[in-house]
Amino acid sequence: MIFSAPGELPWPDLDGANIGIAHATIATLGTILFVGLAFLARPRRSTLLWSLTFMGIMVACYGYLAATAAESEELRRGSMGLLLGAPALLWSGLRAHRKVRTYAWISALVAAASILALLAPGESAWFGLAYRVMFFVSGIFGVLFLLEWRRIPERSERLLWPIVVASAVYALAGVTVLIGALFTPLSTAEAFASTRIFNSIGMLVYMVCALVSLVPLVTPGSRAIESSAPQGDWGRFVGTARERLERAAARDADTWSLLRIELDDAEDLQEAGGPAIFGRLLRDIQARVTAVFPTDADIAIAPDSAVIVLISRPEAVIRDLVRDVLRRIAVRDPAAPITVTTSASIGWASVATAGYDLDALLATTAEAAATARAQGGDRWERVTA
Repeated sequence: MIFSAPGELPWPDLDGANIGIAHATIATLGTILFVGLAFLARPRRSTLLWSLTFMGIMVACYGYLAATAAESEELRRGSMGLLLGAPALLWSGLRAHRKVRTYAWISALVAAASILALLAPGESAWFGLAYRVMFFVSGIFGVLFLLEWRRIPERSERLLWPIVVASAVYALAGVTVLIGALFTPLSTAEAFASTRIFNSIGMLVYMVCALVSLVPLVTPGSRAIESSAPQGDWGRFVGTARERLERAAARDADTWSLLRIELDDAEDLQEAGGPAIFGRLLRDIQARVTAVFPTDADIAIAPDSAVIVLISRPEAVIRDLVRDVLRRIAVRDPAAPITVTTSASIGWASVATAGYDLDALLATTAEAAATARAQGGDRWERVTA
């Protein structure tokens, strides 16, 4: 994904132009396929961010191709900088898939910083160093992508291996490029000519890997968990919860908390029983939760198969309720749709620490539940200030 250094190499010949056309063609096809197969089929924050990733890469490729035709040094460097922001957006999309804060603004920051860093040196020899540093920064998000991959339920899926390997190679390339500055003169054409063809091919491979891995991850036919909860129930819960939180904020009532209850090993349970049986199991878990919490608590199954509870009680009371819920979920019920011992991870956030915004509370509890699951499950994690 590295382009040759402007101002140090002759402009691409026909072969270089052909590589640019190949980049633009693959980027266009990748964008069309991902938007059509993933975003339109499953419009959500993760598919939106990944669609923007492909669009950004496509714009960068066309910009680079136009710069080659017009011999515009500034446009060429700007396109390179835009391209370096793509890995950060891939990482943000995976965080959105986990239902945690995305920090999508970081991608725009990396792209803007890269563009400025590549334009600032002008024709000086400092361009090589600026490029290597920004490529290293971009490569950091390859590592962060791998860390997020370790936390998603689908991490064992074989179809994710292409993007996992590509991210690892990208991160390693960032380190190699930066270290190479210590041994290779930054102002010579040879410093970039030797890596030019490899990085051009790498660009195409990375895009194909992302397309192959991410489309099955988010499309309805994938093995990702599908919720059997009626969407109308969730919509009513959201409306009621927002209204309650708005009134609580107006009165400065800080006893409200949001709980997210996720089944551990949910993907394995769905595979064992199928979508219909898994949906019945979710409703059984919801019934167990409803039996524990007071009648004035709002309870619903979210689209991602988590049971969400909004309740106003002192923290000591909620703590006892959470412990009781974990005990009840862990009890094997012979009448349950799947006769296995289940467990859950619970994320807990109060308005006193996370505020009164429902979206923020949902994101915070999702992150807390993921932390509880990463620690072995069958436990709860409370968000503290």
